[in-house]
Amino acid sequence: MTEAALKPISLADGLTKLQLVSLDACTRCWACLDWCPVFDILHDETISPPEKIRAYGHLVRTQENPAARLFGRPALDRPRLEKLSLALYTCTTCGRCGEVCEVGIHTQRLWPTLRAKMVELACGPIGPQRDVPRVVAEKHNPYDKPHANRFAWVPNDVHVAERAEVGFFAGCSGAYVAQPMMVGAVRMLQAAGIPFTLFGDEYCCGFPLWVLGYRDDLAELVQHNVEGFAARGVKRLVVSCPCCLDHLERRWPEFYGRPLPFEILHVTHVIAEEMEAGNLKLTKPLPETVTYHDPCYLARATPVHDPPRRVIAGFPEATFVEMEHNRRLARCCGAGGGIRRAFTQLSIGMARALIREAEATRATTLLIDCPACYERLHLAMQGFESQLEIKDLMQVAAGLL
Repeated sequence: MTEAALKPISLADGLTKLQLVSLDACTRCWACLDWCPVFDILHDETISPPEKIRAYGHLVRTQENPAARLFGRPALDRPRLEKLSLALYTCTTCGRCGEVCEVGIHTQRLWPTLRAKMVELACGPIGPQRDVPRVVAEKHNPYDKPHANRFAWVPNDVHVAERAEVGFFAGCSGAYVAQPMMVGAVRMLQAAGIPFTLFGDEYCCGFPLWVLGYRDDLAELVQHNVEGFAARGVKRLVVSCPCCLDHLERRWPEFYGRPLPFEILHVTHVIAEEMEAGNLKLTKPLPETVTYHDPCYLARATPVHDPPRRVIAGFPEATFVEMEHNRRLARCCGAGGGIRRAFTQLSIGMARALIREAEATRATTLLIDCPACYERLHLAMQGFESQLEIKDLMQVAAGLL
């Protein structure tokens, strides 16, 4: 084996049958390029969705052809793999390309699976993304913040029960970089008269590891969190972060090894129901025009489209306008998939494209519903000419109580 080669492990192992078929299904019609937020900024076809699928599929076919099965898999060329890895990690995993795919390739699920192979081959992830497993193991969050400060945002006038049937999962981004979202959410739960509890030793949900391709430590994180909430009598776990929501719903049962002992709900589901039942009323007027951004993992992964809009419908005197791209076709803010760690300026460019689309509605406020979006859009506003206000949905709702 040459220095430029790797041990001949299978690139097909671990992929579902549907994902293996997807590698041959892409017709290279290039329709997804009109929707890819990365291509919108970089205009580089070498890291486009069709090229990623073509390159990975070519390597699989090289390994799995009759000659390879007879004489053994050939070694994998490192430069080729590193080029593919760069393309796979220059991506937010927003899933927008999959929504418009003519043959229905579910890219939002495919990319993390292919990334996992890059990790196995020591060809990924990229730059600062490699620090995430160590930081999560040491601090229980990917931001390298003190674990003891995870709940420093909890207001003194909000009561947190020791035990309750409703639990609130804060998540790392909300706890450390988007605290106004968390404050708004718990104030709304309290205003609705819903007793809720927190797990004071809450760990990262595991999504940052999973989306980067790491799998080894996920079961430990999941078991810690599930048992922590179950011990507090939780039957309904309310989640604010869209990435956490997707991971809790889809991956926690897998890594826990059995059904979860509680139901998973997005906070807007709960608050919309309480408002419509008359248990929660917003009284202060908001005489302005607002628009709303569907975050990627609410827009396409779960999805949750109507509950946030039902909450907005309860804003007294507010006028709501949709952005050109919404729901399943909403833009990506540029924060997801680990891209903001390794490609900061690219990430900011995507965020500013979203801000411009929001401005086109002539709204004065852009309502967001994701802590990663909250952090990235506020960062993108620095030194950027825009009068748009960016606020979290629950933050604004709580201000209207």
